Amino acid sequence: MKRRPVTLLGFALLGLLQKKPSSGYELRTIFTETPMGSFSDSPGAIYPALSRLEQRKLLRGKVQRGPGLRRRRVLHLTPAGVNELKAWLTAPIEQADVASRMGDLMLRFAFLDAAVGSAEILDFLKSFERALREYLPQVRQFLADNGYLMQKSARLALEGGAMDYAAKLEWVRRAIAEYKKEEIP
Repeated sequence: MKRRPVTLLGFALLGLLQKKPSSGYELRTIFTETPMGSFSDSPGAIYPALSRLEQRKLLRGKVQRGPGLRRRRVLHLTPAGVNELKAWLTAPIEQADVASRMGDLMLRFAFLDAAVGSAEILDFLKSFERALREYLPQVRQFLADNGYLMQKSARLALEGGAMDYAAKLEWVRRAIAEYKKEEIP
């Protein structure tokens, strides 16, 4: 039987556990009380995702004593989990990622500092910049060629999208400059 790939929620969980071993309840609280809630705050999604990650031996749980008689199961990444997370974080960025998975890219970037060094982070950012530089002119050209045929709301939505890509490109360039400062002796 072929294994399903790790989901975005699964990678979000691996990334959080990389930063700090946590219980399922603690992870759920992070999703409930922070912007991570856009990935899920449902126990009906989080706990099965944790179970799948554990079945794949990407994490393991260890029961620890809490205050009083309370016990909690704290989840830790395994070496296989660390490798799976690093492979996802450092995967090359394609135009399709920029076009339809911008949230995934930003999640990957958010976890990079804890997983890899500055050189790998710069590689990620340069790959991100390259994909944006290639994609943005295509969006602008489509708008130039087809904007006059579109309903006003559709045209304005596409213009907004082009502006979002341009802003993200500017942000990526600023992030590259910030990481390059670290390289200067």
